[in-house]
Amino acid sequence: MTGKKTRKDKTITSIQTIGIPVRSVNWVRVFPTKDGEGRDCLVAVMGQQAAGFTVVKINPDTGATSQATSTDPTANFPTGALRTRDGRVYIGAAYAGHLYRYDPASEQLDDLGAINLPNDTFPCNMDEDDNGVIWIGCYGSAGLTSYDPGTGEFVRHGRMDETDMYCYPYVGAGGTIACYIRVTRPHVVVYHPESGERRTVGPVVVTEDGGSLTLYRAADGQLYIRSTGGDFRLVGFEAEPVDDLPELAPPPALSDGSTADFADRATQMFHELAISHPDSGTTRTIPVTYESAGSEIFLVQRGPDDNIYGSSILPLHLFRFDPSSQAMDDLGMCTTAAGEAYSMANMDGKLYICSYPGANLSVYDPSRPYDFGEEAGSNPRELGRMDEISYRPRSMVAGPLGRVWTASVPDYGMWGGPLSWYDPATEKFGTYRDIAGEASCWALAWLESHGLLAVGTTIQGGSGTQPRVDQASLFLWDYAAEEKVWEGRLPVAVTSVNALAVIDGGLLCGTVHTGAESLIFVFDPAGRRFAHLVTLPGGRALDGGVQVGPDGGVYGFTTGCFYRFDPDAGVVTTVHEEPAAFQTTGPMDRDGVYFTKKHELKKLVF
Repeated sequence: MTGKKTRKDKTITSIQTIGIPVRSVNWVRVFPTKDGEGRDCLVAVMGQQAAGFTVVKINPDTGATSQATSTDPTANFPTGALRTRDGRVYIGAAYAGHLYRYDPASEQLDDLGAINLPNDTFPCNMDEDDNGVIWIGCYGSAGLTSYDPGTGEFVRHGRMDETDMYCYPYVGAGGTIACYIRVTRPHVVVYHPESGERRTVGPVVVTEDGGSLTLYRAADGQLYIRSTGGDFRLVGFEAEPVDDLPELAPPPALSDGSTADFADRATQMFHELAISHPDSGTTRTIPVTYESAGSEIFLVQRGPDDNIYGSSILPLHLFRFDPSSQAMDDLGMCTTAAGEAYSMANMDGKLYICSYPGANLSVYDPSRPYDFGEEAGSNPRELGRMDEISYRPRSMVAGPLGRVWTASVPDYGMWGGPLSWYDPATEKFGTYRDIAGEASCWALAWLESHGLLAVGTTIQGGSGTQPRVDQASLFLWDYAAEEKVWEGRLPVAVTSVNALAVIDGGLLCGTVHTGAESLIFVFDPAGRRFAHLVTLPGGRALDGGVQVGPDGGVYGFTTGCFYRFDPDAGVVTTVHEEPAAFQTTGPMDRDGVYFTKKHELKKLVF
């Protein structure tokens, strides 16, 4: 099938740990409270991926800190947090699904136990009722759970919705709990714990049809619904229409009325605290020091300057590694999207970066000084969203028609991920909204000699949805004619085509998931036929994990294996195997291949 080349077999001589590119934090909340002496203090709750979440107690006068960190390495994200009336801070940690309590008087962090495992792993919101009972809503089964600090007992109240998976509870009037349900049909479910009555109250909107709804507590202490179906005051099981919505409840304050938050929150650094006094209108800032273990790496890509670039997760920092000098730099923000860069590609000496959430596109010129912004002349410069639907832009190709192309899963609660493009010459965006039906575009490759884009799909819709299709496909897109010229499915049922690469002779190589295993295949674009569907060793194939090495050979990663693939014989050879060693695939050079394991950039050295 391909032209034969003599290639020397790769042998791994060592595994090099290059370093930790980014040490930042996420899900950051600051709570004013009192210490053991009854003095004002601040408690900052922060997530991190290289260790459990951490709690930093801050003296608002001096900036002095003390720190407590969860010992559970899976309790990374403090997605729910609440300061109760007794001054303690409760934290719901994902994806451990446990509830924690931090006491600023003793500086003790206690694990109180599982909230509602295994059904719920992601606490969404918490609220305290008049009896001091804490109500916790979660993602997973949209479950509602209560915790009584007096008895130390959890009570599981069950699902608050049979379809959607996100539950955000607020204590309502008359002993009720109002649960804001997301994301495909946002609505409010009111639950009465004593009677067990559960009822949908107020409008139900549909995200896919452009509907929106939020539930919030206002400054008057009452709950309000803001929605495309009307605005309401929530009183127990009644939703009373209102003409005007009041302001949000103010944040908790220190004893003199001052409020506190990180002044550098917008730049995702979290080391400078701002304390603002409402009466005087003055703000003072203090530096805050603490230990952070490291931020997980989501993507690694070779840039146009031959340096290695990558993105951390929550928050999104762009980092650079220079192989010649071994210098590692956390460059900081490259987009206002705070999640992670999902895809990158090089064109005309520039690095294009597309990020979650919102499929925000940025462009960086490594030859110019680093100065992020949205204005012309900024570097990197944020160019805007690819379209109004794309949210997780997993693959990018630069070149066809002089454009940058992305394949994306759609927004929360939606189905049908688009194929989209950006033209740097005209600064225009374009999208093909329904090109994959209710599946999503996920993997891209440029078949330049054929004038086509190869697009692999996934059955997944946006977060919070269940698939509406049962199998992924591969299709060929004529970008000049703007038409799909062929679409087909592999001879086995697959849930995702998650990597594509153009190999010798203009053929296509890719990997797929079946749910039970991962496989690699060869596809002939001219003959429109698949060949050599081979099971891969070592676990799940990594997204974007197939590439052509400097020697012209085809290489790839699974979670536990770096392998070589012979597309002529359809034979996979293990180069290096190590269970669960590989998380993100990186580029190859002649002396090795980059990869990541959680927060560390590593290299298999040949």
